Amino acid sequence: MTRGNGLILAGAIAALISGAALAQNQASEPKPAGGTTLAPHPLPEYQPVTDAMLRNPAAEDWLMMRGNYQGWGFSSLDRINKANVKGLQLVWSRLMESGVNEATPIVYKGVMFLGNPGDVIQALDAKTGELLWQYRRTLPARDVLRSHWGQRKRSIFLYEDKVFTVTWDNAVLALDARTGKQLWEVSRGGDYYITNTTGPIVVDGVVIAGSSCQEAPFGCYVTGHDARTGKELWRNEVIPKKGQPGDDTWGGMPFDQRWMTGVWGPITYDPDMNMAFYGSSGVGPAADVQRGVKGVASLAGTNTRYAVEPRTGKIIWQHQVLPQDNWDQECTFEMMPITTAVNPDPLADGMMAIGRRAASASRKTLTGVPCKTSILWSFDQAKGDFLWAKSTAVQNIIKNIDSRGKVTVNPELIMTDINKTYHQCPTHAGGRDWPFSAYSPQTNVLYVQIQNLCADYKVRADNIPSKPRDQYNKSGKVLFADGKDKVGRLDAISVETGRTLWSWETRASNYSPVLATAGGLLFNGSQDRYFRAFDQTDGKVLWETRLGSQVFGGAVTFSIAGRQYIAVTAGGGYNPQPLPLNPGVDQVSGGNMVYVFALPQ
Repeated sequence: MTRGNGLILAGAIAALISGAALAQNQASEPKPAGGTTLAPHPLPEYQPVTDAMLRNPAAEDWLMMRGNYQGWGFSSLDRINKANVKGLQLVWSRLMESGVNEATPIVYKGVMFLGNPGDVIQALDAKTGELLWQYRRTLPARDVLRSHWGQRKRSIFLYEDKVFTVTWDNAVLALDARTGKQLWEVSRGGDYYITNTTGPIVVDGVVIAGSSCQEAPFGCYVTGHDARTGKELWRNEVIPKKGQPGDDTWGGMPFDQRWMTGVWGPITYDPDMNMAFYGSSGVGPAADVQRGVKGVASLAGTNTRYAVEPRTGKIIWQHQVLPQDNWDQECTFEMMPITTAVNPDPLADGMMAIGRRAASASRKTLTGVPCKTSILWSFDQAKGDFLWAKSTAVQNIIKNIDSRGKVTVNPELIMTDINKTYHQCPTHAGGRDWPFSAYSPQTNVLYVQIQNLCADYKVRADNIPSKPRDQYNKSGKVLFADGKDKVGRLDAISVETGRTLWSWETRASNYSPVLATAGGLLFNGSQDRYFRAFDQTDGKVLWETRLGSQVFGGAVTFSIAGRQYIAVTAGGGYNPQPLPLNPGVDQVSGGNMVYVFALPQ
């Protein structure tokens, strides 16, 4: 609980309940689905991934989605650097399953573990791309799977001798890392409304996973499962039920109309303090008038940052970063544990607020851009005390933030009038969206992918009250952000001062995660098919290549026998057509591939 902060509700709003207790509205439990395995080259000499390895990953591996528990997206490899990056060449590529391809390859001791769309998981020789084994899940029919979001597979996780994932039909699943054979699965419930798009993490033998609930007509949750057996150890529901702390902030709305709020973004972890961190999204449909409610100010559980104990799920502190979200601004993106000097500059461009006694010579912080608003927040990691907040993208949703981190939204943008056009910055697509930022401990700088987008929106009036599937139930023109003429953007922001050091912009959206390396480089893809390397110092493009399709996946780097590789997945499937703002941009979609680059030998 944040001390001295009136906006934080007493008690644990996201109630800790037993693993057997599911949401009251849920229908019958989905039946286990199982899957098939092909293993032409199993891995009998596979070495189990230990807790010690996960706490301090070897530089030659890319052991989890963002390289480490903290979510930095940083590698200490430097053989590919600013001096030689122009020599990068394609080493191998391989076709992937069709669908929205936002995958991050996981690489361990020369083996690439790759989650494909639609719950196909592969082990590949990371040097050649040869298939070692493959698991293909037997899924229910598409018309039974009520949510299309779960076909994404942003990441999987290695722990001990197992590969873990959360499936489209919302089961926690463990595979044998040597063969791909399924060992166990446990349904998390939800009658196929709830799924998972980002993937789990494993901390001290607990598989922790959030939920994607864009179309769920009841509350969502984060769960912890025993990695050896699948037994559910804890479950934190996000939205309060009647009589629970925070219930009064929902204005008397029935629980079965408190829709969509989930934790579909990544979960980060600090091994030193043994604290895990996640954030919830907004309510849906976003506009108050669409849900038949007006003027509900807080909506406890929505757009809130949580710090929890990994073993029990106990909530240590929480802070709501956006109350009364009418714009689908989803504050579920990663915030990173970073130890840094804290000297926020009140004159830094976009600085919105500085907390009391924020300055420190060294402090363990939780820092990042958690919402589509693209406001960068920094908290004291241990207690949740507010340190500072800075606007990056053009935004008019948040009016101000006070010295304790309490947010006041712009009352003129609360969507209560179906006849009014609202000029909203950013759009429901951000600002920033899910593509992950990167942090370099060498520069103490956060590198953030942003979109320069606003919109003139009206609430659709043809189906009010709306249902969860109507979360984007508005119409209007998408525009360049005020004062901008390019969509894509990459910003470098000092974690110590909040100053923006440089900003790079490009015509098409660079809608993909950022990778930072000790070679002084950043890697980032774009919807116009370019994959680029940047100089961390000034944002100058040092190398680029054009792939076969849009670059949505997370770039990673790894080393085999002293040779450094860069890998990225591409193909898209999400934005097959360019924005009307970018006529003529060549952003062909489909043809999912994983591409691997290296310097010539």
